[in-house]
Amino acid sequence: PILPSEEELTENNRSRSAKLRIAEKIRMKEE
Repeated sequence: PILPSEEELTENNRSRSAKLRIAEKIRMKEE
């Protein structure tokens, strides 16, 4: 298996947390 580099992992984690934050904002608006 090809392991992603640490740089890739940090990039993915950053974008993932950003998406989660946006999703939470949207959820708050809906309630």
